[in-house]
This record gives sequence, C-alpha cells and structure tokens, in this order.
Amino acid sequence: MHKCLQIAELFDVICKRVLATGHQGSLAALCRTCRLFHEPALDVLYKSLESLRPLLFCIPEIVTIGNKITMFKELRFSDWQRMQYYAKRVHSLRVNDQEEVVIDKTILHALATSPFTPPMFTHLKRLWWSNNSADALPLLCSLVNARLEWLILHDLDPVLLPRVVPHIISSNSLHVACFPEKYSMRHIRPDVFQSWRNLQNLVCGLVNDATLYHLATSSKLTHLTIQVDEKNNYSALMKLAGQPVFTALEGLDITATHTLHCIPILEIAELPSLRSLRIHSTETGLTDVELHQCFCLISRHCPNLRHLRMKDLQVSPPKFPVGYIITFDILKTLFSLRYMEGLHLDTTCTFSLDDNELAQLAGTWLKLRALELGTENGWRQPSKITLQGFAELLRRCPVLLVVGLAMNAWAPDIDHRRPGGGIRRNGLEVLRVADSKVTDPLSVAAFLSDVAPNAEITGYEVGFEIGFDMYGTFNTRMLYRERWEEVSMLHPLLVNLRRQEVVGLESDEYSRD
Repeated sequence: MHKCLQIAELFDVICKRVLATGHQGSLAALCRTCRLFHEPALDVLYKSLESLRPLLFCIPEIVTIGNKITMFKELRFSDWQRMQYYAKRVHSLRVNDQEEVVIDKTILHALATSPFTPPMFTHLKRLWWSNNSADALPLLCSLVNARLEWLILHDLDPVLLPRVVPHIISSNSLHVACFPEKYSMRHIRPDVFQSWRNLQNLVCGLVNDATLYHLATSSKLTHLTIQVDEKNNYSALMKLAGQPVFTALEGLDITATHTLHCIPILEIAELPSLRSLRIHSTETGLTDVELHQCFCLISRHCPNLRHLRMKDLQVSPPKFPVGYIITFDILKTLFSLRYMEGLHLDTTCTFSLDDNELAQLAGTWLKLRALELGTENGWRQPSKITLQGFAELLRRCPVLLVVGLAMNAWAPDIDHRRPGGGIRRNGLEVLRVADSKVTDPLSVAAFLSDVAPNAEITGYEVGFEIGFDMYGTFNTRMLYRERWEEVSMLHPLLVNLRRQEVVGLESDEYSRD
C-alpha cells in the first residue's frame, strides 16, 4: 500500500510538471514506454477533450479524407470496445462545428446509436455543445443524462433545443445549466427547475413567474442569468415578500426590452449575498429620475454589492439630454455600497460630473478596480472632467485597472519632466476615452505617458460612432477621433522615451560615482 501511494505521488508530480509546460506529447510517450504509468497517464490525457477526434482516431476504420472524418466500413464490436476503453476516461467534453475537419454524419449517427453496453461515456460530467448540425443532434441527446454536472448549450441554435429538453431529466447532479438566451423557457414546467436541487448556475432566456418562484426558494443557486418582459407580473414572487429569497445568490444578470421590467425583482427581494448585478435593456432605458429610484433600491437591498453593470441600447431619446442626466447627487445614492470594486454605467442617460465630484467618488470607493461611465454610448455632451481630475482619480484609487469616461482633455506645459505632478499608476491597464474632446495630442500623450505608462488608450473607435451628434458636424467628430488615434500612437513612444531617459540618468550618476 505504501509503495502504491509513493507511485501515485510520483505520477502526480510528473503530471503537474508536464501539464505546466503544455507538452501533452510527454504524457503520451509515458503511456507507451512505462507500463506502470500507462493507465494513469491515459486517465489524464483523456480526462478533458476539446473534440471527439482523439477518440475517433483510435479506430483504424476511421480516416480523414480531405476536410472530412469518415469511416470506410461498419464498426465491429472490437472497435466499440477499443473506443469505450478510452471514452470511459472522459470527464469533460466539448463538441463544436467550428473545426476545420468535419465529422461525417454516418459516424455521428453510429456514436448516437452505439450498441455497446454500458454507454461509452460512463464518467462524463461536463458537456459543452455548440455543434448546430441537425446530424449531430441525436448524439447530443444520447449524452444528456442524469450524471451530468455541467450542461453548456448557450451557443446551440435555439431551433434545435426543443428536441434536447425532454432528455434533461430530474437530476441531483446538475450544478451548471446554460441554455441559449434567445430560447424561451416558459413552456418548460416549473417543477423541472425545482427538480434540479443542486443547481448553482443557470443561464436561460425568458422565464415565467412560477419558475422564478422556484428559483427564488433555492438554497443552492449562486448565479442566475435570465430574461424578463411585460408578461412577468411577479405575482408568484410577491407571495414570498418578507421571506428570505435567493439566499445564496451572488450574481444576477437580467435582460429585458425595457429596464423597468427588471426593477420589480429588486423591489421584492432583499439580496444580502449578491456581489454582482447586471441589468441590460435592448430597447428602452430609464430617465434620470427612474435611474435614481433604481439606485435607491440597489443600495437598500444589495448592501454587499461589489460589481454593478447597467447597459441600455437606447442612446437618443426624445428631448435628450433633458431628463437624462446622471448628476453627482444621483451617483451619491450608491455610496452606501462600501465594497464597490466595479461600476459600469452605459445607459440612455449622459453624465454631469466635474473634477471635484469625481474626486469625492474616488474617495468613497478606494478599492475600485474598474470605473466605466458611458464608454460605449458616449456622454453625448461636453465633459467637465479634465486630465487633472483623471490624475486625481488615479491617486485616490490605487488599484484601478480600467477607467472609461469622457474628458475635456487638454494638458499643461510639457516642459516639466513629470507633467502628471508626481502621480503615476503603473497598474492601470486600459483607458477608454469615449467621446472626449482633445486638444494638442502631443501634450496629452506626454501627460498620459507619465501618469499611466502601461495603459492602452482606446474607446474612441466607439465613442465617436454614436448616433447623437453633440458636436454638430461629422467633420468635428472625426477630428477628435483622429486626435485620439494620434494620442494612442504617441503614448507608447513617449513611455519608451521616458524609460530610456531614466536609464541614461542612472548611468550618468553611476559614472560620476
């Protein structure tokens, strides 16, 4: 027994070193040359497959002709035995239709109707399926069983899903289930969701209120991605008012045609365990008054929230910007969320913030890692934030990785060696400038090369493509875009120049010593 443990420990060390280098061929060589490690090495090699091809190529009758994998004669029982010898080791399998080599439908049909007992994939736990061929559908149905822990189908054509759903039987094993977001789950009986007692992560399309009721009472559900619309009146969920609901939920992602359809969940449910909230509308967003009310609900019912993302596709409502301006007072509603690490707001509304208000925001959320305000929809009106305000944001938030906002970007005299005034954040990875105004690209690039030397300057590609033209003419928009392209090009050149200058100064000092 002690010797077996030593061998197992030795093999574990070998596997970790081989897998760390990424050379799977070393394990294959180990299988062929060392009888002692043959079986354990095969277990590692076949545990996680990115394709069916490694299994198919074990059979001499299966060959590649051109860009197609086919078989030139019917498989014998010994072939099935050989394939099962390897397939029984597979715990995780991906099947997609994006591969350069296509599997012939005769093989797919043969795999789906295998005469071999027990089934080939006796230990399959995780299945990712994005093959949208109708010929492959029977194989998918044969793989969906009560043993699965992960079933990932979000890239499957929704037209094909109705044939798969009947095979998704009651299972205590299922932990993660992802369905196409465009596929409505309303025709599925609510008790099917209830039968997945250990479900932790669900991604799906439209759901009905009875399904929401069952999901809300789950003590295991930690992440939920759903769609709602005007047909959801939340009557079933209201029966739980005052009771603990979604007690383990850490991530909630809601999509609707109108943001207002998402709000009732926040009104009914207190979500103390929620860490991440995403609300996305595909047509109509909120006014600034409605958004303020939404922020109040979030602050009151999600006290431990760390990441908030709100996205509206509507960018040019009637009478804009009247009634669609996020002011500092509105943002202050979120200040009670002391653990905030990521704030992403790309709504129908624009923003009205200046340097002092941005500094107060930064002073409240010292652990902020991502701050993105209007990076895709743009601000659609001139910003009051300057480069000095941006630098102060970096000074107060030392762990920022991503910043996105609109600025009025002009820079001070660049004769000084440190135009940033001594502020430098090497950790900032991305600066998205949206539809920022910019003058004198060289000065701006010099300033940014000092305060954020490692940041990629981007976002102007999107920021100046918006439909609402705050600058009046197409030529003016293109002028600002071209200036930001110049800043983006100059920035890394100036960063390298600064580094060479530092090396030169250090060399001079060493020579004098």
